[in-house]
Amino acid sequence: MALNINEKSFAVQASYGNFYAGGDVAWSKDGKWIFCLNGSEITKVDVQTGLVNRSYGLNYNEEGERINTGAEEEENDDTIYCFDLSPNQEYIVTVHRSSLLRLWHLPTGKIEKLWKSQHKGPVVKVAFSSDAKLICTSGADSTLRIWDYDNSRCLCALKEFVGPANLVQFHPNPAKKEIFAAGADNAIYKWNYETKEMQAKMKGHLSQVTGFDFSDNTVECKNLVSVSRDKVLIVWNMDDGKQLKVVPLYEEIVGVFYKDKTNAIVVGLNGNLKQINCGSGKISVLLESQEKEYEINKMLRNALNNQLAVVTTDHNILIFEMEPKLKCFKHLIGFNDEILDICFLGESEQFLAVATNSKHIKLYDIENDMNCNIIVGHKDTVMTLSSPGSSNLLLSAGKDYSIFLWSLDKENATLKCLAKNTSSHTATIGCISFGFNCSNVFASVCQSGSMKVWTLKAKHKQEEYEFLIKYAALAHDKEVNSVSFSPNNKIIATASQDKTAKLWSADSHSIIGTLRGHSRGVWSVRFSPTDQIVLTTSSDCSLRLWSLSNLSCLKRLEQTATVLRAEFIDHGKYIISSGSDGLLKVWNIKTNACVQTLDEHDDRVWSLAVSSKTQKYFFSAAADSKLIKWKDITEECKNSEIDKRQAELQEEQSLQTLLHQNKNLKKAFVLALKLGKPRVTYNILNQFIQKRQHAAIGDLITQLNNDRKLILLDHVKVWSCNARYSQVSNVVLHHLLNEMLVEPSLQRSLNAKNLVEVVTPYVQRHFKRVTELSKELNFLDFIVQNI
Repeated sequence: MALNINEKSFAVQASYGNFYAGGDVAWSKDGKWIFCLNGSEITKVDVQTGLVNRSYGLNYNEEGERINTGAEEEENDDTIYCFDLSPNQEYIVTVHRSSLLRLWHLPTGKIEKLWKSQHKGPVVKVAFSSDAKLICTSGADSTLRIWDYDNSRCLCALKEFVGPANLVQFHPNPAKKEIFAAGADNAIYKWNYETKEMQAKMKGHLSQVTGFDFSDNTVECKNLVSVSRDKVLIVWNMDDGKQLKVVPLYEEIVGVFYKDKTNAIVVGLNGNLKQINCGSGKISVLLESQEKEYEINKMLRNALNNQLAVVTTDHNILIFEMEPKLKCFKHLIGFNDEILDICFLGESEQFLAVATNSKHIKLYDIENDMNCNIIVGHKDTVMTLSSPGSSNLLLSAGKDYSIFLWSLDKENATLKCLAKNTSSHTATIGCISFGFNCSNVFASVCQSGSMKVWTLKAKHKQEEYEFLIKYAALAHDKEVNSVSFSPNNKIIATASQDKTAKLWSADSHSIIGTLRGHSRGVWSVRFSPTDQIVLTTSSDCSLRLWSLSNLSCLKRLEQTATVLRAEFIDHGKYIISSGSDGLLKVWNIKTNACVQTLDEHDDRVWSLAVSSKTQKYFFSAAADSKLIKWKDITEECKNSEIDKRQAELQEEQSLQTLLHQNKNLKKAFVLALKLGKPRVTYNILNQFIQKRQHAAIGDLITQLNNDRKLILLDHVKVWSCNARYSQVSNVVLHHLLNEMLVEPSLQRSLNAKNLVEVVTPYVQRHFKRVTELSKELNFLDFIVQNI
């Protein structure tokens, strides 16, 4: 269905999805890109914007675009176990479940090398040498293999250690033919891979070694620092493998690197960052984690920008500036899980609060490249969020039966808890809603069927509030999915799995009416901002518009799947709805028509957040973890269509001028094809035939590109059905068939289906003519024989 230029139209402005599912992470030298392991692909993420620039994997072409779906994708789903980025930023090596190693050329996305690991079991770690000429693989069979990938050969296999080794690193100076690995026996091993000799075994840690680093990258490098979960840091002499210094840190350490030749930076399991003087053992706390809500599993360093990054166990990446003071300036969300609810926050709607099937709230800064902060406080999954439009207040509630009131701290891009109620409901709170543009009243509903209306009262301290129950009611017999206030805040609407929506007086607990008609559970209810209308969505795959005056159903709009959420836009003229099939639909209320279908999500779209200020964009969030920003392109489409029509008018005027002057018929022929005018095309070709200029027709057809030839073939299809135009169609078809015999590319463009449709009427007509001629000849023979 062609889009009417006067109708609403939206397009994707940005899409934020999962890019990290755990495992290895690498950071480019310039600090602009982070490479993350994401199942069967490697994603290249822009640190500034948090967007995926491209992906490397068997399901992606050389441009980084996904090429396979369905069964084909399952065949190519060769999970990547580990990877490493070459120091020269030219290559990535990936190790797959199939025991194959693939060497990817980063600029082109091509696989340049492919070989078998030769390990008896999976490969757990892979690493490039400092000059990017060698690759080391560590297998579950307790062996290390050194590969010269240019010559496709294995240089050596190192076996004299207790494996597997989850940490492997070449000496930072390629002149030193040494490699280091942390074994399963908590020791660090050192080999010369040219002589295949183990030179040192550094044993001192009591538990798994989680990180080690070299004091410098010179040939004379003498010291190695290592950390472990045994809560100590050890400085080693690499020549003899003896301990130089042991520093107790009193917490489990998961990463370490040398800041300079004397000082090392360590990160603790709970996110504490400390600086250790490796000579004196002095400890300086750089950052102390206030909340013990997430664990760190690795640390990365970018020496060029003097930055460091820590990776959490829930797949988030926090990036810090080291100077002048340690400060987190970027938070990348690698994995969101199922997104349950979203809402705008702030007077300028600069922030987006997101509930992601987690006890944490994620706060995105829309104007600052979607930088994110994680807000802790709830003890169980957050299910619902609400903000009273252009306000700094936010309500959150969920499976812990608690309601939290938050205030936006715009300067630090975080939320501060102003009040909380932990005994408000006896079941999961499924929805909470502020009054319409009102910040002192809200309603909450839960799975037990109850509804509570609250007022907010400020305490003597302005930054503290308390919740006061205005009234409570058993609203429905089953779970209540949605609650909403009318624009004048006098009516509250609730929607439930009991197939009904109900209207309540906001001033008392009395019921105004019940909206019956849906054959399955009702998922959401919304009031029109301009009309006396209520909108409901249901599992019966429909949206219904109800009159507030007599509670009758005015309109019913049908979809092909459960309609989970719907919002009014453009002052109530249009509706955006989201379904369990991942589709968003834009509806024109006046015409009952779906004017656009947006297909970018792969799973249930749980939530929509429409900008109340401009309504020029909105966000959608789904169970596929995608958070998509849609922009209103109605004006752009309108202007583009107007420009297109003006261009067509100018081309038609040019065509008429050429035909009138009977000049430059070749140009007129091309214009007629472009404008789709078979009659004009026929007249031009017919002039050449009447003048017996068949060669000129061949030149006209030869100069056309394949798209124009396809259009000409469609014109021939029309002409072949009429004997009056058959001569021209025969001549054109003759030239096209001759070209197809010479150019295979033209055969693919003019596919068999089109060709059969063109040739069929031609063959039928001539078969009929030959049949009639044969009858006449037989009749003539009969007459001659009887004379």
